[in-house]
Amino acid sequence: MGIDELLNAFEKMLDKYPDLPKGEIKELLRQSLPRFDIQDEAMVEALLRDNDKTLDKSFVESIENYLENEVLEGDRRDFLKSEEGQKKVVEIFISVLQNLIDYFYHIIITRQFSG
Repeated sequence: MGIDELLNAFEKMLDKYPDLPKGEIKELLRQSLPRFDIQDEAMVEALLRDNDKTLDKSFVESIENYLENEVLEGDRRDFLKSEEGQKKVVEIFISVLQNLIDYFYHIIITRQFSG
């Protein structure tokens, strides 16, 4: 998996949030991404190719939940433009990505031992 492929997918997911400065937040993600081992990279590749767009949907749902519960409606644009907002979006993306990787590992392990 190329990091650029993941970053480009992330940037595309941000289309729903035009107030986010894409270049800055993409670079912030590049700096914040954990190192993936070969197995994690394979999981990320599978998520990027997923026809159901599980990563996209989970990420947008998580952002929407955060904005709905933590940011006043009138402040959302300013929050997304802020450094704090950008960091939070990156944090949410990495969290969603890690949770989905863990979820798919769980499915694989369950299938291995159940059958």
